[in-house]
Amino acid sequence: MVNTIKLDSKKVVSLNKSSWEKIKIHNMHLDVNLVKCQKYLFPGAKRKKLLYIGFGEGENLSYLISQGFECYGTEISKKRLEFAEKKLKERKQKAILKLVDSNKLPFKDNLFDIIIAWQSLSYNTGKTLKESLDEIYRVLKPRGTFLSSMLSVKQKLLCDKKIAPNTYKPSPKTGQQNCVVYCFEKKSQIKKIYKKFKDIKIGHYSSFLFKSPNFHYVIYCQK
Repeated sequence: MVNTIKLDSKKVVSLNKSSWEKIKIHNMHLDVNLVKCQKYLFPGAKRKKLLYIGFGEGENLSYLISQGFECYGTEISKKRLEFAEKKLKERKQKAILKLVDSNKLPFKDNLFDIIIAWQSLSYNTGKTLKESLDEIYRVLKPRGTFLSSMLSVKQKLLCDKKIAPNTYKPSPKTGQQNCVVYCFEKKSQIKKIYKKFKDIKIGHYSSFLFKSPNFHYVIYCQK
């Protein structure tokens, strides 16, 4: 077992960033599961301030801009941030994007109506995940909404080698073997870590691709 307590958020981000800077950009498709959540949970939120944490190559972010949200985003990979900036420019879309090197969010308190962290918050230890959630709570407006998707231990390729409770190294097949990921085993663990928020609702989406199950918890809550 690894003493993950010694891994602060800067170290965790550094480990993850080193992997994501090396992974080839594939120009990812729009995530239909995120679209379904947005349509159901906040369909009439045009002109609301929305923060997307870990926007990657920017396709989901571009969609949210097209829906009328005033979008902001953070990303740890400079290569992906630059790719997303180019994509938005080509589509004549605007967003305020920030390159970050820790879970600290470079925004003032109570700024955002909506925060989305889709397949990004899992890249933490238990300790740094709690720190990240504290930051999200800080910059979210009172009664603001927070939507995230988190890994389940059923996601075997990413939850490959256990190094601490609920903490794993991904399989080398993913190209993310130097990353650190936090994976939930059951809903009660989610409620415990997300306890600062209220009206917590938990669902999931799943599929079976490339001989490996894809299973993510979806968590929707409010400040």
